[in-house]
Amino acid sequence: MAALFIRCCLALSWWLAAATAPALAADAVQVGSKRFTESYILGEIARQQLEQAGLPAVHRQGLGNTAILDQALRSGQVDVYPEYTGTIVRELLQRTAPADAQAPLSQINAWLAPLGLKAAVPLGFNNSYALAIREADATRLGLATLSDLARLAPALKPGLSHEFLARADGWPALQRAYGLKLTPGAGLDHGLAYA
Repeated sequence: MAALFIRCCLALSWWLAAATAPALAADAVQVGSKRFTESYILGEIARQQLEQAGLPAVHRQGLGNTAILDQALRSGQVDVYPEYTGTIVRELLQRTAPADAQAPLSQINAWLAPLGLKAAVPLGFNNSYALAIREADATRLGLATLSDLARLAPALKPGLSHEFLARADGWPALQRAYGLKLTPGAGLDHGLAYA
């Protein structure tokens, strides 16, 4: 589920909000986004919504990956950025229990509170990782399921984003779950991986 991760309390019910409330009157709200299309669009929607609510806002596009945006948020360089609840739970809060991945927003907020952060209502869509292959190649290789990848290990070299390679619930979990011996490349920029 996608949500907007912000450091200041705003009256935007469908964004992820934070518990600290810096003075917004004189300063423009700094909206950050990651380096891929969906994040750019969500960041721009946030900027426009803030301005429609009478708050000046600036969209700082494509600042980097999750770690960079998290640091920018915590240091006050940005006040808000779109983030996925799964990323918040697994990567930012480092919660790894299987039940944690499905935690309700109220529980996520309880975990975020000591950090001065809070989540608002999710944006209303789910965005999960997926592996893709050209249909002709899948047919030629007899590849129909993730389990089929195990027998093709020497023949395939997946191109995966840096973030997916590093996420505990990304490539490492997929490798373990399906016994994959594939060796991915060094990693692709997140935006390029989905181009």
